[in-house]
Amino acid sequence: MFPAAASAYGGGTQAERFPQTVTAAQFAAYAQEKLEQELAARGETRRHTLTLTRAAAAMHAPAGALICEVKVPGAIRYGGLTPVHVLVYVDGKFYRRAVLYFRVQVYDTVLVAVHDLRPEQTIGAEDVRLAEVTVEDADTVYLKEVAEVSGRVPTRFLSSGKPLVATVLQAARVLEAGDPVTLVTRYHGIEVKAEGVALQRGRIGEHIRVRNARSAKVLLGTVVDAHTVQLGGDG
Repeated sequence: MFPAAASAYGGGTQAERFPQTVTAAQFAAYAQEKLEQELAARGETRRHTLTLTRAAAAMHAPAGALICEVKVPGAIRYGGLTPVHVLVYVDGKFYRRAVLYFRVQVYDTVLVAVHDLRPEQTIGAEDVRLAEVTVEDADTVYLKEVAEVSGRVPTRFLSSGKPLVATVLQAARVLEAGDPVTLVTRYHGIEVKAEGVALQRGRIGEHIRVRNARSAKVLLGTVVDAHTVQLGGDG
């Protein structure tokens, strides 16, 4: 640089004015370490990969005590792009910011459908298998034990290979309107039974209306099984 030009830009070469450098590799390492810390803090122990999709260029800084502060400004997006900010300070004063993007992919071994499953199709052990899948959302509850799905039915069509999650399964329908049922209630600690008729379809655990066959009184009860409804009152 010619003396006149150097004077106009504050004097000295670029290397003299900015003697410190944070390399692209250092930015990536700082950001990846921060993501690992964030995942650990939320209790994430499943296998995962962090892929750098947009790197930060090397940054030249003036002389002084240089500190890099790393932040993840939002929630980590499983399967999507997550930005990581690296704030560079020199002598305690903010200097510049670098932004990197990572694709965070988390994997889990869960139950998946062996074949297509239709709504209301009762699921058995032969309909599911364990397989490693890519987690789509951090808050999704995947099912891993056959006992958790056996006897339940999908709320919607599930294609082959689809992971089974709690929100797409429900108890099987065991009662139809008009089915005879046994009405069970407790009175002063004594169990009392009566014959009744279901007035609605029902799944185990659901509340349905029933009619006492003797008194014709309509009551609300909880489906216990395909033959029994538990009443909350005298019946």
